[in-house]
Amino acid sequence: MTNDIRASAQQLAGQDESLVHQKLVAMFRQLPNVLIFTFVATSALAFYFYDHSRELGLWTWWGAMQLVSLLRLASLIWWRKSHARTDVNWSRVLHVFCASALLVGVLWASFTLAYFSSASASQRMVISLVMSTVAAGSVSVLALVPWVNRVFIALLVGPLVLLFAMAGKSDDLVVAGLGVVLFIGLTGFSRVTGENFVSSVMAAQRQHKKMASVFAQRDELIKAKDELEARVMRQIAALQAEMDLKERYAQELDKIANCDQLTGLLNRAGFDEGLKRMLSAARDRQQVVGMMAIEVLHFDVVELQGSLVSDQVLLAMADRLKHFMPQLSLIASWGGAEFFVAIAQGDIEASETPFWNRYAALVQDVLQQPIDTDAGPICVDVLMGITRYPDLAINNELMFYQSAAAKHNLRKLGVGGIKVFDPHLDASLKDRHQLRQALHKAIEASSLSLAFQPLVPNIKSKPGKMEALLRWQDAEFGQVSPAVFVPIAEESGLILPLGRWVLHSACATATTWPNKTMVCVNVSIHQILSGHLPDDIQSALEDSGLDPSRLEIEITESIFAQDLDFICAVLKAVRELGVGVAIDDFGTGYSSLAYLRRLPADTVKIDRSFIQELDRDAQKFLFSLVTMARGLGFHIVAEGIETEQQRDFLLGLGVDYLQGFLMSKPIAADDALAWLNKLPTDRRGS
Repeated sequence: MTNDIRASAQQLAGQDESLVHQKLVAMFRQLPNVLIFTFVATSALAFYFYDHSRELGLWTWWGAMQLVSLLRLASLIWWRKSHARTDVNWSRVLHVFCASALLVGVLWASFTLAYFSSASASQRMVISLVMSTVAAGSVSVLALVPWVNRVFIALLVGPLVLLFAMAGKSDDLVVAGLGVVLFIGLTGFSRVTGENFVSSVMAAQRQHKKMASVFAQRDELIKAKDELEARVMRQIAALQAEMDLKERYAQELDKIANCDQLTGLLNRAGFDEGLKRMLSAARDRQQVVGMMAIEVLHFDVVELQGSLVSDQVLLAMADRLKHFMPQLSLIASWGGAEFFVAIAQGDIEASETPFWNRYAALVQDVLQQPIDTDAGPICVDVLMGITRYPDLAINNELMFYQSAAAKHNLRKLGVGGIKVFDPHLDASLKDRHQLRQALHKAIEASSLSLAFQPLVPNIKSKPGKMEALLRWQDAEFGQVSPAVFVPIAEESGLILPLGRWVLHSACATATTWPNKTMVCVNVSIHQILSGHLPDDIQSALEDSGLDPSRLEIEITESIFAQDLDFICAVLKAVRELGVGVAIDDFGTGYSSLAYLRRLPADTVKIDRSFIQELDRDAQKFLFSLVTMARGLGFHIVAEGIETEQQRDFLLGLGVDYLQGFLMSKPIAADDALAWLNKLPTDRRGS
């Protein structure tokens, strides 16, 4: 649902940008005439008022008009060179165009205000004529931005109307009235012209879509016709050479059974059979067989270019592997952007890891060269997992598993590279798999629990806080650290139901606490990116009855490396519920003033790594960090406080909350209420 909304928003934004571009085409087309008329009109006025007492001001005004005209001429030259580009923000160009037009309007108005009062009757008529002509001419240029056109006309006609009306004579009052009529008429023409333009552009776009649909239908009909003709030809050929066709069918069936249909490389079945034969021969000849599992990193981004482009990339990579690998190598492709290569080597170096790293680096370099496609040159990153027979794997199944496991280890890091299988990696993968299965069961059985660590306020007027900490005591694995099982939950998608459970449990527990004690809940970046976090919070608050002001969610600085616009929109929706937002691990690497100013957050938590050793440099850094956060309007929490020296120093800096073992270790949920009740009244918060 969220992806559909975002796609619709992007499509609408593209339509608006296209309309703005069409407006700019029409406006820049009229700009040369405007510039010529402006030069002639301003020069005529300057010479006509040449003997005026304020001659210096007159020529200053004339010079300012020419300077603005030169800038508009420069924008016209830029437009003619850049109007076909697709990477330009046309809305910004339109704003600049309108701003320059309004600046011209201000200069015209300044002339009227400066010289009307001291002008003769004929000079006043000349001023009125020029201003009326310019105002009327602006309709052909600025009508596509009605509010700008109205302001421009008002700048030219408005001062004349006021000055003639202030003169008080009957003739002057008539002229002032005509000026009002002129303003009404011109703004009406401007509105109608703008609406007609938009209607014509939208009609043209609709016509273009209809034509595109017609051509698409025509292409489908041609394709269907070609397919029908080909089918008829095959039937004729079948009647003419039935025996030959049977032989060809046998060849095709063998190819389908053992080859990938797109690349022509071996498929899984063909590669497996070939690998068995290669290992058998290597055993007899005392050879080493190396196997590389190759995967294109982030191939889904390439697929966004269309199936034709993604197929071109895969075909190019398959072709490069065919030409680069030794003649007797096995090369296979199946399951998308994955390739497998097996090579038999008799050289003794082939049993050493450095040899395979060097060889794989050459293969990687070949595959990562630019690939020409219909969408232009595309460069891909590949990750490669490597294993060897017989020192690492003793059969074909182990070779598949080990190469894929090494590749999977790289994919978790989200980077390309080369990884030779390590036996320790096998144990790690099995442990993570077992933990993942156990975590599934723990969530289904609701066997996880919460502990709470207090955040003690520095003054009694602030409410106390308790941070919810997830705990997992497993019958087989014992006490499992969140640092271990939370990443597993994020990888497997379990973090979303787990995060909902934490929210509901923490809110329900907080309703039993005295006064206005708040509960702080950590949320994962995956919960934010899912787009469902505001709904999950609303559900938890409604089910528990907890006041929204008593809930605060904590996010880590790592969100700054994600889609910040989308994240800010989600967090803004959370803030609108009345829930607070805190930035955890503040200062550990991602923060910047630009990000912090944009993020809708209330509180920052200074990471414990800055508090462990309070030497002079650490004190200076903490002072700067607190000063910056305070200057940006954040409340400040210091976590990881274990000594009185740390506590006293941070209180001296003026932090709002203290958290750490010195105040209290994490407390079981059943004991949190008792701990809060034992606090002195002036430390429980208001």
